[in-house]
Amino acid sequence: MLQAIIRSSLLSGLLLLCACENPFAPEPHIPKGDPPPPAATSPKLLIDNLHQAMRSRKIEYYEDLLDRDFWFTETDCQGDLVLANGFEEEREIMGGSRDYSQEGIFDRFRTFEFYFFPIQLSVELASEYPEAFPGDPDGHPDEDWETIRGRVEMLLLDSNNDGFRVDQIMTYKLRLSDDGTWKIIRWIDDPLSGDCGSGKRAAGLSSWAEVKP
Repeated sequence: MLQAIIRSSLLSGLLLLCACENPFAPEPHIPKGDPPPPAATSPKLLIDNLHQAMRSRKIEYYEDLLDRDFWFTETDCQGDLVLANGFEEEREIMGGSRDYSQEGIFDRFRTFEFYFFPIQLSVELASEYPEAFPGDPDGHPDEDWETIRGRVEMLLLDSNNDGFRVDQIMTYKLRLSDDGTWKIIRWIDDPLSGDCGSGKRAAGLSSWAEVKP
């Protein structure tokens, strides 16, 4: 009963984010101010902190949001992997190498706009996600995960105003860590809609996987 009440409370909080999907109020979710982010003690706070980490381009903020078993994937229209990486690779891609010998995305771009529009909230029950094989990144037989699916818009510009524009459906899967904070354990990107079927990709758009390498 207590677990059901907690889950209901978490989802109720997240539903506040979905107001941006209301056709009468289609505003992006924008946290106010730029103080150090609070501990992500709810999925809503985690999403707030993700906005702040991206926009401030601070790797310490971003790294704190990721579970150590974090796994990113993007697939093409056939379901084949385009890009996959774990926690350390993600940290290096975004923030550069730990010895400062290699720049990351946060270093290369002076502007990083990030907007997340939640579309669907759900819970992945532990009993429905056994490990298909040892180390299965999608298996979690001992804990429930919160799942937030939505549309992400990004604009990245360097000092010459060159860069990338991303408009893509993405899914974040969150787990509650031992210290009581929520972490992103899975980040899953859909292929760009214009790349599949008879459609055509909108001019000037890139997928997130195309930006990351």
